Formats: sequence, C-alpha cells, structure tokens
Amino acid sequence: MECRGSVILGYFKYIKKTWGQLGQDECAKAVGLDLDKVKEAIWFDIRYSENILEWIYKNKGEEAVVSCGTYTVKDLGFLSYIVRFANVKKIIGRAPESHRDAFRGSGSLKVDIRDSSALITMKDTAISEYSCLAWKGCFIGALEMTNTTGTVIEKQCQLKDADHCEFIMEWE
Repeated sequence: MECRGSVILGYFKYIKKTWGQLGQDECAKAVGLDLDKVKEAIWFDIRYSENILEWIYKNKGEEAVVSCGTYTVKDLGFLSYIVRFANVKKIIGRAPESHRDAFRGSGSLKVDIRDSSALITMKDTAISEYSCLAWKGCFIGALEMTNTTGTVIEKQCQLKDADHCEFIMEWE
C-alpha cells in the first residue's frame, strides 16, 4: 500500500503550521523521512503516512489527528476560495476519485449521497486507529470548506471487527 508524497507533505505542512519548524523536524526524524526527498507525485510506503499520524497522536492527541485530516483537505491554496462556493454533495461525491489518486492498493471508498447526508463506506483503508481519525477529519474538512454546517460520525470500523468502515455525514 502506498500514498502520494502530497499526502505526506500535507501532514507536514499542518505540523509546521501548528507546532513550527521544530515540530516538523522532530516528526521527520521520528519517522525517518528526509523532507527534501518527498515530492508530491512520488509514491511512498503508506507506513510513513501512518507513522506521521501516530507521531501526532502520541505527541498532541486524538483531536490533533482529526485536525490534521481537516487541514489537509482544506489546504488547497487558491482552489479553496473557489470550493467555498461548491455544494458539499459535489465535493464529497469526488471523494472516491480523490482517494484513488492519493492512495494505491489501499482499499476502496464509496459514497452514497442523500438529500442532507452521505453514507461513506471504506473497505480495507483502516490501517490504524490514526488513519480512521484522519479520515474523519477529511470529511469534516469537506463540510468546512463548503461552509456547510454538519456532523461526521464514525458508525463502524474494520479495526473493531466490522466488515468495513462507515461514516455518516449529515448537513443542514
């Protein structure tokens, strides 16, 4: 299983913004990454991504991992201005394509969109509890970036003996 360097760089951008260069350096050292060698389009073993999320969790807690996922989704530069005017249904509807673009060999993501909610089903994507927290943050980020009031609840998890992970996203 692999992830693009863009995922790793997004996590490190969050770390630097939140805890400064020192935090970024500490995390890079802890996970054994030379950030100068991480490029957006290059594929990396997904364990690097998981180790970064684990470092955030162990040093800053659960909410920091969720915030990292939220930040990473919302950090689109100029595109974030345009996306604010998009409908949350369109943004979350693109989640399967975004997942396939960022992760290789890491399961599947499906979205069933309803009037004011979405059922997000993920199979074989739960590498660790940290990835589940980051995914929850990503879905919260989709709500925030479209200025949509709503909630995201994890209903079940493969790591807790379910057949798949399932998130319910609801909005007004």
